[in-house]
Amino acid sequence: MSEDRQIIKKFKELNTSNFPDFYSYTKPLDMGLWVLWVVKEELQIRKLTAEEIASIIREVKEISIGFKNINNAFSKAGNRIHSFHENGKVFFEIMKPGKDYLISLTKRGLIDVFYFEPGKRYTSKRILLKNIIEVLKGELRIVDAYCGERTLDILNKVGNNVKFLTRLENLREKERKGFLRELEDFKSEHPNIEFRSYPQPHIHDRFILSSEHFVLLGHSIKDLGGKESFAIVLSKSTSKDIFEALVEIFNRRWKKAKPI
Repeated sequence: MSEDRQIIKKFKELNTSNFPDFYSYTKPLDMGLWVLWVVKEELQIRKLTAEEIASIIREVKEISIGFKNINNAFSKAGNRIHSFHENGKVFFEIMKPGKDYLISLTKRGLIDVFYFEPGKRYTSKRILLKNIIEVLKGELRIVDAYCGERTLDILNKVGNNVKFLTRLENLREKERKGFLRELEDFKSEHPNIEFRSYPQPHIHDRFILSSEHFVLLGHSIKDLGGKESFAIVLSKSTSKDIFEALVEIFNRRWKKAKPI
């Protein structure tokens, strides 16, 4: 079996539910970027030719498209892709701006809802990282009254500056000691992330604030995927009063909280 056929066979077997819906894209650029994103993340295939991309779209997604359409679209893709020559062929690799671009196209500007299925902790972690946190811009301000070692696992890949407000007293002694022990090592590698513990018991809601959006979480980050829950992403521009109220609450409580 040729290498092209092997890639197509593997692609047909993939579960792409963690990615935006392919059929929400109609332009050759968007469809081609989607294929590059999926093969890079799920098959660890870093690069494809325009011919390979077009074949996957035709044979797996049943959308008629030619490699010339892909080439023409990618010539205007800018920093969304990286192109290079190898063995007489031109290969393309998706870059982070390409992923951000695809996710931004699925946004409606009003509200996005993400479902975390019970019993799927790994999948839930990927959804939180890939579809929510990695899309948020600027400094992140997070309120989550229950932290754990799994919280650090998720934050490990966050490049933004983060202010994380929690409450250590909510944790059982054994869990608190384990979290604090791991946090010491974590802080040495992540100076961009600051934790503080709020001294009073009245923090219950879990939310994330960024420069343009805020996220309401149904469960603590460390527990996502344990039980059924949702994350609701709202735009600052369409929910300005709520956004400003949450910012004021966070800033006021952050000043009273003690660094961990």
